[in-house]
This record gives sequence, structure tokens and C-alpha cells, in this order.
Amino acid sequence: MSDLPHEVAPLPDVGIYPIRDVSRLTGVNAVTLRAWQRRYGLVQPARTEKGHRLYSEQDIRQIGEIQRWLERGVSIGQVKGLLNEPQSQLVSDHWQQTLDQLCQSVLALNQRKVEAQLNDLLASYPFELVRSRVLQPLVGQLLGLWRERPDGELLQQVWLGWLHTRFARHLIEQEKGRPVTLASWGQVGPLDLVWSAYELIGQGYEVQLLGAVEPRHFALLEGRAATPWLLLLGAGLGKPDMATGWPAGTLMFGELGRLYDADWLAAHGWQPTLAEVSLDKPAARGGAVRGSKTP
Repeated sequence: MSDLPHEVAPLPDVGIYPIRDVSRLTGVNAVTLRAWQRRYGLVQPARTEKGHRLYSEQDIRQIGEIQRWLERGVSIGQVKGLLNEPQSQLVSDHWQQTLDQLCQSVLALNQRKVEAQLNDLLASYPFELVRSRVLQPLVGQLLGLWRERPDGELLQQVWLGWLHTRFARHLIEQEKGRPVTLASWGQVGPLDLVWSAYELIGQGYEVQLLGAVEPRHFALLEGRAATPWLLLLGAGLGKPDMATGWPAGTLMFGELGRLYDADWLAAHGWQPTLAEVSLDKPAARGGAVRGSKTP
């Protein structure tokens, strides 16, 4: 029998995770975690002598439970009561109400109100939920306004530009963090790339945003663009495109990847969402793989 001491697992209620690590583990950014604690009395982590938050395994499980309630359409203000006395049936869908209110402000061209509504949403809810339940449906409606209203094309132009500026400004204001280069390959939505940048910044990464790229651009930027490279995979890529290789360690993500061959995606470490991408380890196989099966 070995005389070496056994490693003891931490107790479930002992704080061991700093807030940045919790953000990466759960997809809930630090601003939102602090708001849950201060404004709603949710998730009360331990503190170090210097006042830094330390989250326990139990805290992380509670964050997951909160996220599940939010996904079901519960507003953050209702969650605390439901954690203690769960109800099987919900009265209303908070997300649909929020989308309707935001659309009213958009049609009224009330930029101050839209800014206030967005600020409240982004502080109180995980970004992935805000994007999928509010922002993407809103953009979908904007893209179809030209068919429904004489001012539809103008409203689309104004609000797509405004939303891009609203999220892109975080690229200028971001703090130092683990560097990553973010780009797109193929046809993606008008705001998908800048939303991905915003999500990464919220998790403590320092994002270098390139825009649309091709494999040949990597060699041109080698030594200047940070690694790893994160590629948001879009539509419209053909067999000649897929035959070109990306350098080892390139990570691909995006729901539109489902358009392509599963074997090719697996060979390039593709994940459907940014939350599922692991930046702590390289892709399953390097993107420089050539001759893999193409769609």
C-alpha cells in the first residue's frame, strides 16, 4: 500500500472557484452572477479575506438550476421562490413578453428605451438565453419588416447598425484576458460574429475580431493574430472550400455547421455552440487535416 496521502475531494459547500472560472463553466458572465447575488438574493458565494468571491460545487449546481428555470420562461425575479417551492405549471412566458416589449420600443424608434431594456436583460440573464430568446427573434423580425411596412427597410438599416455598435463597443473596452482570435468562414447572420465576441469577452477572454476569413489568411497573419483561432462556421461552403485545411488547433463552432458532413465536422473539432467549445485543449484533430470526407 502506498504511503502517499490520498487527494481529498473538496466539500460541496466549500468555495474553491473564482468568479471567472465559474463564468466559463456555466456560461453566465461575472456581471450577471453579481446581479443575481445583489439584486435577487441568489447564489451566495464565500469570500476571501480580500473580498473576492469563491463559488462551491453546490453554488454551481444552483446556477444550473436557475438556468433551467430561466429556459422555461420564468423571469429572474421569480426564481428564488421557485427554488424553494417548485411549481409544475407556469402562468406566462417571460421571454415572449420581453420580446414583444422590445419590439414595441424598436418600432417606436426609441433608442434610449431599447438601450435600457437591453442593459437590464444583459445584466440579469445569461447571454446565450438573451440571444436565442430575444435578440435572434428580434433580428429575424427586422429582416422581414420591408415586406410589412413602408418604413421597414429604413428601420432594418437603423437597428441592425445600432445593435452592431452596441455590442462591438465591448471590443474596445475589453480588459486583458486570455487571447483568442475570432473569425467567420462562410455566410453568417449580420450580428452572429459580434455576439460571439461579446459572449467570449463576458467569460474573460481578450478577443481579436477579424471578420470573414479564408484558410489562406492564416498564413498571412501568422505571428500577429493570437491563437487559438475560433471560427464561426457559416453556410455556402462547397467541396473545394472544405478540401482546404486550417492549422492544427483551429476550433470551429456554429449551428450552420449541421449543413456539412458529420465526419468532416468531427475531424475539425466542430461544436454547435460556443458554449460547447473547449478553449482549454486543442481540437480533436487539427484543421490542417486534408483529404477528409467532404459533404
